[in-house]
Amino acid sequence: MTPGMSDAPETEEEFEEAEQGELDGVSPAESLDRGELVRVLYGLLFACDRPIGVGRIAEVFGDIDKEVIQNVLTELAEQINGQESLPYMLREIAGGYQLVSKSELAPWIRRLLNAKRSKRLSKAVLETLAIIAYKQPCTRAEVESIRGVSVSHAFEQLQERKLIKIAGIADLPGRPKLYRTSDEFLEQFGLKNLKELPTLEELQGTRP
Repeated sequence: MTPGMSDAPETEEEFEEAEQGELDGVSPAESLDRGELVRVLYGLLFACDRPIGVGRIAEVFGDIDKEVIQNVLTELAEQINGQESLPYMLREIAGGYQLVSKSELAPWIRRLLNAKRSKRLSKAVLETLAIIAYKQPCTRAEVESIRGVSVSHAFEQLQERKLIKIAGIADLPGRPKLYRTSDEFLEQFGLKNLKELPTLEELQGTRP
């Protein structure tokens, strides 16, 4: 071994790991204190335009203990959501975490993005989606029997927007497809999981 080179990588695998570390330009997760870990995690959340799961975050940090990441996320959520002056909040959505703008800013954001009302789901499509959400998994025929009309157009719209997906085949004559809501559905409606859907009793209580 060459004098003064005892710390040099000896195998090809070690060399690749060392080289990757240099390219990444990041310090090992073990060397980060609590404050630095929170700061880096905050940056990761800012960089993602979709919810990011605890497992994926742990991989970014070099397979750090998921419990540590979960604790830091909880701490960060309390820190962010406790500041009323911030225009965003940290939410757990569709099995991951995401920074989302506060609802009162929606009109301004729509204006910025030139969002058009025509892009919204029609009442008929929303009714179809609601039936699928509460009855899933269900067939198209089951949805039509509840609505009393054809739902072909609504299903096309929902699949095009990736709000529903095929979940299997029903054990019925003709082997019809079963449908259920997707992760995109959870993201679009800001839900952590389907358990956060309001109950039918709650919905009835909101009617005028």
